[in-house]
Amino acid sequence: MSPRTLLLALAAGAILGGAWLRAADLPERVILNLTAQPATSIAVTWRTTGEHAGAAAEFAGATDTAEFAKAAKKIPAHAERFVTDKKDVVYHYSVVIDGLVPGTRYAYRVGHDAAQSEWNQFETARTAAAPFRFVWFGDPQDDIAEHCSRMFREAYRAAGDAKFWLFSGDLCSEPEDSRWGELFYAAGFAFRSTPSLMTPGNHDMAYLVKDGAIVLDDRKKKKRTDTVATTWRAHFTLPENGPTGTAEASFHVDYQGVRFILINSNVAFAEHAAWLERLLATNPNRWTIVTFHHPLYSAGRTRDDKATRNAFLPLFDQYAVDLVLTGHDHAYARSHKLRNSQIAAPGEKGTVYVVSSSGPKTYVAQPLYKELMAKTGEGLMLFHPITIDSRTLTFEARTAAGNLYDSFTLSK
Repeated sequence: MSPRTLLLALAAGAILGGAWLRAADLPERVILNLTAQPATSIAVTWRTTGEHAGAAAEFAGATDTAEFAKAAKKIPAHAERFVTDKKDVVYHYSVVIDGLVPGTRYAYRVGHDAAQSEWNQFETARTAAAPFRFVWFGDPQDDIAEHCSRMFREAYRAAGDAKFWLFSGDLCSEPEDSRWGELFYAAGFAFRSTPSLMTPGNHDMAYLVKDGAIVLDDRKKKKRTDTVATTWRAHFTLPENGPTGTAEASFHVDYQGVRFILINSNVAFAEHAAWLERLLATNPNRWTIVTFHHPLYSAGRTRDDKATRNAFLPLFDQYAVDLVLTGHDHAYARSHKLRNSQIAAPGEKGTVYVVSSSGPKTYVAQPLYKELMAKTGEGLMLFHPITIDSRTLTFEARTAAGNLYDSFTLSK
């Protein structure tokens, strides 16, 4: 076969394959999310362009061969009709698979009577404290398909054993369907096999609409509301154990000896502070990690978010939170261990605060809190493998090329 003939054959196959995929209406935007009981359950969400009454998830204990499929159980999906910003009608589906065995690997797929996804795998958490690794990302936000694809794939290559991915907001620059499509394209199969946790940033909030049109501010930028965009809850199935009115945006998950607290820092400081204090006061875990979008110690431009700092800093100090992970400023800043906005003395309890960004949009790092920082940087796309092994927490900042930029260890 000549090179020209081969190219024509491949092109024809791609066209026919694409037509078949559309005709079959295969599940797309498939994503796993951790639940509030990660040892015994997991959530999966997906969508199709058409409505399918038989939509369901199938799962079984993973085996070394394809024999597991014969024992697969089926769970009907909750369906939601969704109208995109382009007025296209699509259908989102979600299932919480529960009654699982802790520390066990399962295979699953999703779909409907006409088409199913491929089989994927996940692993439940253990019930007791045990070593594990996860990956944290600051804002992907812009040019996600073009540039963040590389970031996500390098993170999966470098930390393929990560139990989950954690995001601190601004997953997309706009709550528009095409931007969400970029996000799922960039993450690819990683979203289907590595569960995620995320809390919204300011760019994940809904537009302010009046008389059917998006309201613009004095700089002609689209105004936002204090409500998480409908695209967020349509695409994810996240825990609902946060303050009233914050379902799937503020919540907590205990995972193998670590309490993870995720806060929607766009709204309700007083309510979040009261909720946060209850979680910290009753925390049975050795480690505590908190993530939200707006930094207490700003790193980019001339920002200084005093409202967020005043709401949460006294609690972080009082309960000696170990690590606070934030985004928003599109620069890198990692503090020394701090207490009461000062560097903690040797042996004194304190908190490490990190600001980071995973996308190509970057700001110049500002010097406002430079004296509190152990490491700063700008113009970087970073991801962060974080390993917890009993009494040691190891943090890494790695570039999109996989190079180590920063690291530190906490012990307790």
